[in-house]
Amino acid sequence: MGRYTTVQSYSDSNSNLRAVPYDQARGAAAGAGAAAGTSAGAEAQAQAASSVPREVGGGGGGGGASSVSVDKVHNPYGSTAGAGSGEFHIYRHARAREMARLKGLDEEEARAQADAEYAEKIEGWKNEEERKTEKRRKKRKREKEARERRKNLKLGGIM
Repeated sequence: MGRYTTVQSYSDSNSNLRAVPYDQARGAAAGAGAAAGTSAGAEAQAQAASSVPREVGGGGGGGGASSVSVDKVHNPYGSTAGAGSGEFHIYRHARAREMARLKGLDEEEARAQADAEYAEKIEGWKNEEERKTEKRRKKRKREKEARERRKNLKLGGIM
């Protein structure tokens, strides 16, 4: 079977942790052939070792539902106890990436807030203009009715 018995099927961007047995990840046919010790299984294993698969499984014809797609884990840190001479530079670059990401999030939030405030101002201006327009419309209507009354009174001989 080898040294490892499971495949990592989670990544930094997907926190759903799930360990998948190699037999399932490699596909049922490849796992069964390798377990039986046939030459087809050995050939499939050699071919799988020589090429870097983008998707785990499906190499032995299993494919379909039995293959498991895994994301690349971007974890530059090792698991050793001490820090080497290059660790600070790795840390510095990772910190710079994280700071740039946070700055982008802050800028996006500020832009969204500014857009919301501007939309609110525009809505207030529209409401104010609508109120003034309605007031002027009522005034024009009153003046027109007054002119009509004066005209009717003049024609009636009262004025």
